[in-house]
Amino acid sequence: MSKQLKKVLKGLKKVVKKKPQKKKDVLLIPTGSTTLNLECSGTIEGAFQAGKLVNLIGDSSSGKTLISFSTLAECSINPRFDDYRLIYDDVEAANEFDLGKLFGDVLLKRLELKYRSRTIEDFNDAIARALNENIPFIYVLDSFDALTSEAFLEKDTDNRKKREKGNQIVGSYGDGKAKIFSDFCKNRIQDLKDTKSLLLIISQTRDNIGFGAKFNPKVRSGGKALRFYSCHEIWLDCTKTTKKGKRILITDVRAKITKNKLTGDRGEAYFPILRNYGIDDLDSCITFMVDEGSWSGPKNSINTKGFVPDKIGKAKLLDYLDDNDKKQHELRQLCQETYESVLKDLEPNRKSKY
Repeated sequence: MSKQLKKVLKGLKKVVKKKPQKKKDVLLIPTGSTTLNLECSGTIEGAFQAGKLVNLIGDSSSGKTLISFSTLAECSINPRFDDYRLIYDDVEAANEFDLGKLFGDVLLKRLELKYRSRTIEDFNDAIARALNENIPFIYVLDSFDALTSEAFLEKDTDNRKKREKGNQIVGSYGDGKAKIFSDFCKNRIQDLKDTKSLLLIISQTRDNIGFGAKFNPKVRSGGKALRFYSCHEIWLDCTKTTKKGKRILITDVRAKITKNKLTGDRGEAYFPILRNYGIDDLDSCITFMVDEGSWSGPKNSINTKGFVPDKIGKAKLLDYLDDNDKKQHELRQLCQETYESVLKDLEPNRKSKY
């Protein structure tokens, strides 16, 4: 074998042995729900990618605002987001949560509550100012439906003056909000990515009418742009409530992911919301392990396959976990392993096309 050929073969061996480059780390924003994080991103570390737009949609009392505050609270205690601004735009002027009790004093100190957009133009200006400061932020708009537009306000003022004079008013017409928002996305989406900021927009559901209602009974406003530019589109609904007397103690929530540009998966996450507590992440993790088959048995006698020595009821297991941070971490890791195992079983046993 010639020296030149040996040299070529040696070079080829180096190429073959060369390890593939690691993918760049993606900054993920946690929600306070392990199962929602998993279904959105495939990892327990977080659900939403920084630099994106996310749309949360749901009926009244389905947990939209609470999930938003949980996301802000998780970021307030995570060192990766120490330099982030945490902004809540209360368009509806309806937030009455005891923020310190539910989400901690750290969030209470960092949360910016001065924003209260009235029109889509106000919202656009607020985002533009935040982006111009070149400081990353997490901005929650609650909600898109409560925004009006300057054109609508002008029409309303004009019609009131006409009614006072006894004149005929102008017929109703669209407020142009969807068109303005479409322009907003074209102008701001790239800046969100550049600053690694997150825009989380809350939307209310509306009853669909006409033929399409048979297949999609619920819709949301905002035009096509809100769906087109969203990295995640998540529909929330209440599946069950548990009451004590006349008062609701637990609301079971389903998060249906209908768009996911991060992983492409469109799954469903389930978690309970406890009165005066918030998302019960540990309860949802236990349920996840049982539902996916990693653990077995009824809730009064769960076989955790060695996670705890003996069979245990859910209530006692929750008490045990509340006092053991290390075990809480282990449980979330088990959820990660279970999720990966489930996805592996779904992989097609086929040779790659490319």
